[in-house]
Amino acid sequence: MFRNRGKRAERTERPQGYEDAGDAPSPEQQAEAAGEHSSGDTPVSSRRERSRREENPRATRRAAPRSGVDPVSRFSASALRRVSVLGDRPNQMVNSLAEQSLRRRGSVVLGTLLSLSGVALLALLGVLVYQFVFLSSGHETEGTGKIVDPPSGHPTLVPDMYQGDGSGQELFAPIEERGDEATPLTEKEVFGSDTEELDLDNSTLTLQDSEVGDTCTAMVWGEDLQQALVDGTCTSSARGVYQDPDGEYVTQFTLFDLDDSSSAGEVAAELDPTDQETEPGFVLPLNQEIEGLNSGYSQATTQVMGHYLAVFWTARVDGEEPGDDETLATFNVLTMDAAVSVYEELSRTKEAQS
Repeated sequence: MFRNRGKRAERTERPQGYEDAGDAPSPEQQAEAAGEHSSGDTPVSSRRERSRREENPRATRRAAPRSGVDPVSRFSASALRRVSVLGDRPNQMVNSLAEQSLRRRGSVVLGTLLSLSGVALLALLGVLVYQFVFLSSGHETEGTGKIVDPPSGHPTLVPDMYQGDGSGQELFAPIEERGDEATPLTEKEVFGSDTEELDLDNSTLTLQDSEVGDTCTAMVWGEDLQQALVDGTCTSSARGVYQDPDGEYVTQFTLFDLDDSSSAGEVAAELDPTDQETEPGFVLPLNQEIEGLNSGYSQATTQVMGHYLAVFWTARVDGEEPGDDETLATFNVLTMDAAVSVYEELSRTKEAQS
């Protein structure tokens, strides 16, 4: 009788919200429920409940109120159900997105590389065009330039008597440097009417042939001499051949237009055949049919005239030595009058500076 009543008490005194025997109250809830009874008496159902928990503590841990389910656990269960329904679709979606990203990135990289290649190709074409147009045409540039070698079989005659005239630098100081607005030498400027015939006392020299060009190295032989012209930024040169009325003597006047007087002096030093430290080299004759400028005896004088270098070269037509005859020396001095264009430039520069 007492036991049955205890069981009913156990069923009726359970806290509300528990629908089956598996949803056992927690120790806190049991303590709260026990607090509703008198503090002096402990119901039989409470003693049995404690006994049952002590015998089977695992059941107590499994029993948890539904209202106290952890939200994280609920979310995890929901995620698991979704994954189980989708199967391998999440992995497939991730792989697909990764492939698309790689394709886009690869397209960007490929486009960048193609653009850089195009720019490099244009730059290379520009350099090639510059070299073809400017360098291959024989133009000289500062410190560099194309060296035009003389024709094969050219004469390698050097004068037997040579004099380098470095005096008069103070006179040519106004044209010590070539101006930025300077133009190349021309045939009319160097071999105009004033220089077609040169007269001194009873001696006369008449212009027979002349040439003006922008390839200075083509008028000389000797690698060091050619390089000195290139280093001195020689932009143009001129040469003319004169003969006396009897045709016994021949002279050649050569003029180089260089960057400054220092460059002109360096070229003059390379022309000096008496300098054992320099490699042989000299100017080439314009007319190779005249024996005196291709073989035999000859005399030469060089003069630095501001940024110009003038070379005066004289010989007998037959190439024979002059002996005691001073006519060769006279014609050598007379040939210096061929540099009229240099004196005219000096006069114009002095007037502009005054």
